[in-house]
Amino acid sequence: MAGTLRHERSCKRSSSKSACIALSLLLMSTPQDAARPSEGSDTVPKQKEHDQDKQASSPDSAVEPHQVAEDESNSGEVEEEEEADDDDDDDEEDDEEEEEEEEPKLRYNRIKSSVAETLTKDAASVLRVSMRFVAMGTHWGAVHILDFDGNLIKSWQNHSATVNDISIDNAEDYVATASDDGKIYVCALYTPEVQSFNYRRPVKSVAIDPEFKNKSTHQFVSGGMAEQLIMNEKGWLGHKDTVLHANEGPIYSIKWRGNLIAWANDTGVKMYDTTSNLRITYIDRPAGSPRGDLYRCRMCWKDDTTLLIGWADMVKIAKVRERSKRDQVQGQPNHYVEIICMFRTDNIICGIAPFVDNIVILYYTNEEASSDEEDESDQRPSPASQPEIHILDWSGEEISNDVLAVNGYSHYQPNDYGLEFYPNEDMFYILSPKDIVAAYPRDLDDHLQWLLDHRKYEEALHAAQEALANGTPSEVFFIKDIGQQYLLWLMEHQRYEEAAVACEKILEKDQNTWEQWIFRFAEMGQLKAMASHIPIQAPQLSSTVYEMVLAWLLQHDHKSLLDTLHEWPPILYNVSSVIMAVEDSAEKDKDNVILLECLADLYTYNGKPDKAIEYNLRLRRPNAFDLIREYNMYEAVRDKAVLLMEFDQYLLDEQAKTVQEGSPRKQANDMPAVQLLIENTQAIPPKRVVQQLKPRPKFLHTYLDALFRRDPHLGYEFHDIQVELYADFDPAKLLDFLRASNYYSLEKAYKICEKRQLIPEMVFILSRMGNNKKALMLIIEKLRDVQRAIDFAKEQNDDDLWEDLLKYSMDKPLFIKGLLENVGTDIEPLRLIKRIPNKMEIPDLKQALLKILQDYHLQMSLRQGCEKILVSDSVQLADRMHKTQKRGVQCQVDAICNICDEPAFDEDLTGVATIVFFCKHAYHQRCLMDDTTDEASLGPDHVASSLASKVNYATLLMSSRTMACPICQEQMAKGNGVVHRIAERLEPTASSTITLA
Repeated sequence: MAGTLRHERSCKRSSSKSACIALSLLLMSTPQDAARPSEGSDTVPKQKEHDQDKQASSPDSAVEPHQVAEDESNSGEVEEEEEADDDDDDDEEDDEEEEEEEEPKLRYNRIKSSVAETLTKDAASVLRVSMRFVAMGTHWGAVHILDFDGNLIKSWQNHSATVNDISIDNAEDYVATASDDGKIYVCALYTPEVQSFNYRRPVKSVAIDPEFKNKSTHQFVSGGMAEQLIMNEKGWLGHKDTVLHANEGPIYSIKWRGNLIAWANDTGVKMYDTTSNLRITYIDRPAGSPRGDLYRCRMCWKDDTTLLIGWADMVKIAKVRERSKRDQVQGQPNHYVEIICMFRTDNIICGIAPFVDNIVILYYTNEEASSDEEDESDQRPSPASQPEIHILDWSGEEISNDVLAVNGYSHYQPNDYGLEFYPNEDMFYILSPKDIVAAYPRDLDDHLQWLLDHRKYEEALHAAQEALANGTPSEVFFIKDIGQQYLLWLMEHQRYEEAAVACEKILEKDQNTWEQWIFRFAEMGQLKAMASHIPIQAPQLSSTVYEMVLAWLLQHDHKSLLDTLHEWPPILYNVSSVIMAVEDSAEKDKDNVILLECLADLYTYNGKPDKAIEYNLRLRRPNAFDLIREYNMYEAVRDKAVLLMEFDQYLLDEQAKTVQEGSPRKQANDMPAVQLLIENTQAIPPKRVVQQLKPRPKFLHTYLDALFRRDPHLGYEFHDIQVELYADFDPAKLLDFLRASNYYSLEKAYKICEKRQLIPEMVFILSRMGNNKKALMLIIEKLRDVQRAIDFAKEQNDDDLWEDLLKYSMDKPLFIKGLLENVGTDIEPLRLIKRIPNKMEIPDLKQALLKILQDYHLQMSLRQGCEKILVSDSVQLADRMHKTQKRGVQCQVDAICNICDEPAFDEDLTGVATIVFFCKHAYHQRCLMDDTTDEASLGPDHVASSLASKVNYATLLMSSRTMACPICQEQMAKGNGVVHRIAERLEPTASSTITLA
């Protein structure tokens, strides 16, 4: 029968001194009950809840730690231990309630197969792990070579006493063993070669050269009760022994790595360099340490330069460093050792090994004696507790701990345990005389199983999803199954909202599972939580499910019903059936606004917008206007103008309540109902609207104002009404309306304004009627606004009006002051000043006169500046024209006369001048001028070949008559250019400048 492996987790990671809580982990005897059994070994199953254990466990499967082959005969002791374990389980339950358990770092398998049978007859004394096999020595002197699952590969028995140590070379071809019989055997695994060495004193430790196979020296070192560290090597004359160190007590541990040998005796740990044949360092044994033979030193090389040392209750980590070249001395070691970490533990160390960046330590603990047993403690030692596996960081801070209930643990001492590791996979082996337990880092499946066992479903779900995203999904646990357990747990704890949200991630596109969970929510009466998370596509569920949800919401939560109708497309359910159900409920509760909103939406979805509009208008819902536009229902509302305008007034009132002061607000003529009416005047004629709104003048004004803003000519027949409406409801806009419209009666408008004493509007109307003098008198007498009177006079541009203004102002100093400040181009200042009566006091007269003078000087300065600019531009243009006329014109040799079509430049034509204009048109002088007498009067020198004579002749020719290119002049005059080329003398043009060629 398999034993029970008890797992303990520390809930506080404060230090290695923290207490442990033992938790049962059953080592099942049958592989099919294990989570993932390996061949030849039983798997330690995960922790279960105690109530589940009691229900699922049978008497055959619930095996207690003490039930081993060697103890089967002692039934009384078995019962006592079972009762003790029951008490421990009760204590564990209490502890679990108080503190939250942490997940272990390792999982454990008890090694079975051949080794289990071997240990029923013998007891293990030492264990070593290589890359390919496990070597175990026993107290009967046998050595067994096992695979990692405990199956026997090879065995031999050369020793007659306990095998104390085993060492394996790097090639894994040779195994050296040391025993209390004083002998060392070096055996080849694949050949019959066996070497035997007899030292006649018990040998406690041996270390074979890691390169034993590859070196001809075949070195190994050993030590024991002879208190000597002996190096044995093969020479020309056979094997010889060399004592490397002696006389400091028995040597119980030797570890050889690379060229470094570390060994421990009663005084401490020494280190030897095989390259330089020098001892490197000495690490002293902690003061006050217990006897070395009772608590052996445990050592382990982490790498080629890091040595882990565990001695009694002290941990030291030594780092071998190389000295710099300048510090190296002939005859002295080139390396030195630095202790990089050191801390003390609460328990005895039985083994030490590296674990990634941490340390794994096997502890031996004693049970604390009770007060009744204190007197007897001197007569008998206290019983041992289960060994513990602790994972610590390099500062001694505890990360996790596990308690191992190995077979017969109460009878063992610290030297009976051992800890070895398989570095490639961070795999550990824990040795006791009757048990070998393998420890592995927990993988994803272990992590998920532990989370599920401890009802941490959400963490398990996230871990499984993350593993799937990383491409390493679990082959045992599926996300869907984990999710289902998580949902059940949420429902059990009445966390319905979280469960509904989780359904979206867990159920995904599984239609059947979705429907099952929706019905489960319905049974729990929690469809409200699920409603907003039910999928509407991918997957789309059956219509029965959607209708069931709507029916439940109709009975229990009208607000959620409305929200759900907004979110779900109507194709998911039978709209007519839902309408009937909602109408039945609305008849029983006629004041229920939410049900009316539901009906408005449902009629819209059902394609009956006329009924939907009625509900929307009653509910004052802004989407009523969208509904009218979408379904072109303008004729349905053409007689509901008052209802529509009341809707606008409601929106304005709501806006006044919600919008803060100073924030932008919509005006009445920008509201949706008004815009609907004015945008669709073809379907809703203005005459029909005006007729309905006449009893409501305010609404009528809003409508006509918006209509006028959209198109001033659209409602022209109502402009007379609008004048009065503006005067009553919005006088500030009346003047702009009077200016923009030409469709109202001036007399009626004047009477309306006169009745309400709207002076500016009256002035404007009088000006349009042509009665400017009366308009001016209104400004002067009613408004008493000098500036407005002056602006009015300027606007009319009437000298008689200015004269009336001057006459009226002569006895009013304020008016005179205003006129003085505004005289300028419209009225001569002297005309005003001469009329001012003598000895009249005018306020700020001096400033007014100064302003007149300043304005005058400003005008004079502007005139002078303009004159200077004009003169300068004239001079520049004249110079440009002069330079243009003086420059020559490039001529083509093959140019022809544009009148006679003969070559313009012909050497045979002597004495014939050619005239070329700047437009590049060329003419013979005789063709261009028919007045030969003029040509003759110019004298014969014009045919001279010199440039000066030609220039003089051209100048004389231009001064005697007006010259112009006939073609260009006719093009400018839009003539045909043929009839009058020679007959008429041409007017001067821009092309009249000629060049004599």
